[in-house]
Amino acid sequence: MATAEPEQEISLLGGFLSCGICGEAKEKELKASSCLHLFCGDCLREKVGEDGTFACPRCKKAVALPAGGVNDLQDSLWVHDVRKAMESRPVAPDSPQAIREVCDHPAENARIFCENCDKAICEDCVQDPNPHKGHQVSLLSDAIKRKQGEVQTVISSCLVGVSNSGATLNNLEASDRTLRARRDKLVREIEKEAQVLIDRIVARRERLGADVEAKYNEKSRLLQEKRSETIETVANLLHAVEKAETSCNEKEDNYLRLSGAKSDMIHLSQRLTHVTAEVDLDAFDLGLKFTSKGIPEDGAFRIGRVEELPVIRRVSSDSTDSLGYGNGNRVTINGNNNGEKNGDTEDSDDTVLAEHKECRTSDRSVMVGKAGTKQEQFNHPCGLAVSEDDVIFVADTDNKRIQVLNSSGEFVRVMPTLSKTWLGRNTEHEPVWLAVSAEGNLYVTYHKKSGVDVFQEDGAFVTSFARNVRSSRIAISPLDGNIVVGSESGIRIFTSDGQAQKMFSGPAFLGGVAVSPQGDILVSDRREHCVKVYRPDGKLQRTLSGWGDKAGQCYSPRGICVDRRGNVILADRDNGRVQMFNSSGKFLRVLGTRADGLDRPEEVALLSDGRIVVLDSVHQCLFFISQ
Repeated sequence: MATAEPEQEISLLGGFLSCGICGEAKEKELKASSCLHLFCGDCLREKVGEDGTFACPRCKKAVALPAGGVNDLQDSLWVHDVRKAMESRPVAPDSPQAIREVCDHPAENARIFCENCDKAICEDCVQDPNPHKGHQVSLLSDAIKRKQGEVQTVISSCLVGVSNSGATLNNLEASDRTLRARRDKLVREIEKEAQVLIDRIVARRERLGADVEAKYNEKSRLLQEKRSETIETVANLLHAVEKAETSCNEKEDNYLRLSGAKSDMIHLSQRLTHVTAEVDLDAFDLGLKFTSKGIPEDGAFRIGRVEELPVIRRVSSDSTDSLGYGNGNRVTINGNNNGEKNGDTEDSDDTVLAEHKECRTSDRSVMVGKAGTKQEQFNHPCGLAVSEDDVIFVADTDNKRIQVLNSSGEFVRVMPTLSKTWLGRNTEHEPVWLAVSAEGNLYVTYHKKSGVDVFQEDGAFVTSFARNVRSSRIAISPLDGNIVVGSESGIRIFTSDGQAQKMFSGPAFLGGVAVSPQGDILVSDRREHCVKVYRPDGKLQRTLSGWGDKAGQCYSPRGICVDRRGNVILADRDNGRVQMFNSSGKFLRVLGTRADGLDRPEEVALLSDGRIVVLDSVHQCLFFISQ
C-alpha cells in the first residue's frame, strides 16, 4: 500500500514554520504579515514594492505594510517555542493501517478496493464464493488518490487553524509585554510612594532632631557659661589665697600687703558664694520629652493599595463641555465635565490626579484641587471647616496657609497663618485643624505652635487662647458656642472668649471631634475603631460603630460632622468611605466610597444644600459628593 513520505511531512511543516520566501528557519526574526503568513525581514524588504505592498507567495494576496514598514510588523517569536515543543514531544505510535489485506493471497495481487468493507482485495477474492458480491468496488489506485485528497483537505484545514492561532499567539506575546510593563510600572509606583513616606519620615526625624539639638545647644551654652564663670572665680580665689600665704611668710613689714590680700580673699569668697548660690540645676534640664504618635500595627499601616485599574477620562482646562464651576483642576467619568481652568494658564493641561495616584469619580462626585503650591492646590492638607453661609476653609498645612473656597469649589482667597507668638513676634505657622463659629470667626490649631488662634472671616487676627494645647482637633458647640478642643491628652472645653471651663479624658488615639445640636461631644477613636459620645460634663453615653469593613463598621475613623437632625457623618478613612448614622448610633447609609474617587477620607463637612465635602489625604484634594 502506498504511504506518504516522511520527508514530505517535514518539508511541509518546515515551510510553514519558516520564511515563506527563502524557507530558512530564522525563528527570532520571522515577521507575521496581515495575511498571517511568516517571512523573515530580509526577504520582505526585497519583495516590498515602492508603494509599500507585496504579493504574498503563499496566499497570493496583496499585503500592505504598516506605516513603519517591515520593522512595524509583529515579531513571531512563538515559532521558536513551537519548534522546541515539536522537537521535545514524545514519538507518537504508528497509526494502524487504514487499509489492510484480509485475504490469504499475496499483497502484491491486491488491486481492487471494496468501498463497503473499506478493504483492499485481490481478484481471487471476488470469485465464487464471493463475500463481496453486490459491494461497490473500484481500483485500489483510485481509492488511494481519493484518500490522499481527503488527507490534503484536513491538512489544509489544520494549517489554517494553526495560522489563526499564530495571530492569537502574537496577541498573547503583546499582552505578555504589556503585562510585564504594567507590573514594572506598579512596582515603580509602589516604590515611589514608599520613598515619599520614607523621605517624609526622615525629614520629620531630622526636624525633631534639629529641635532637640537647638534646645540642647541653648541649654549647653548656658551651662558652659555658668561653669566657666565658676571655674574662673575659683581660680581667682585660689590665686588670692596663694598671694596671701606668700605675704604671711615674708619677713619685711607688709601690713598693707596683708590687708590687701585679706580684702581680695573676702571679696572673691563672697563672689564664689554668690556664683554657686545662683546655680539652678533644673534650669539646665533639657525640658523636652518625646511623645509617640503610636506606630501602627502591620495590618493598619499602608502606603497604598493595589486594586483594579480605574477607568478614567482626564478633563483638561480647554474643555468646552463645562458645568460652570470655573476651574480646570477637576476630573470626571461617564461624560461629566467639571469645569474649565480659571487662573494660571501655564497649568492648563494639568489634571487633578496626584503624581503617584490615579483617581476616578462618579457622576455624583466632583473632585477639586490637586497636589501643589499654587492656588487651589494643596500640600498635605489636614483640616476642613464650612461656615453657615457655605464658605469652605481648608488647612493647607505644608503650604502654611488656609485656602478659602466657595460652595462650588472655586478659589476665593488665601488666609496667611501669620500670628503673634507668646513673645510678640509675627510668625508663619502650619495650620492643621479648623472650626468656624456661627459668627463667622475661624478657630485654628497648628502643627508646632501651641494654642488656638482666632481669626475673623476676612483673615484678621483676633486673639489666642489655650496655650497648653498643640495640634488639637477643634469643634464649636451649636448649642452654646463653647469651643471643644480635643487632643490625645484629653478633651478641653472653653467659652467663646477662651476661658477654660472643663477637661476630661478622651481616647488616646483621637481621630476627630464634633458637637451635636444637643451639645453632646462626639470623638472618633482610631485605635478602637469607633465613635464615642460624651455628655458636656464628660460622661460617656454610648459608642457608635466598631471595627470592620461591613456597613456600619469602620476602620481607623477620622473626621466627624453632625447635621441639624443630629445625624452623624463619619470619615471611615481606611475603608475609603463616608458613612452616616442617626443620633442614636443606628447605621443609615454610605454617602461616598472609592467609586466616588475617595481613597483615604480624612475630614468631612456638610454644605447647606446637602452635599458633603470630603478632604482626601492621598489625592490631596476635596471631593464634593451629592447625597
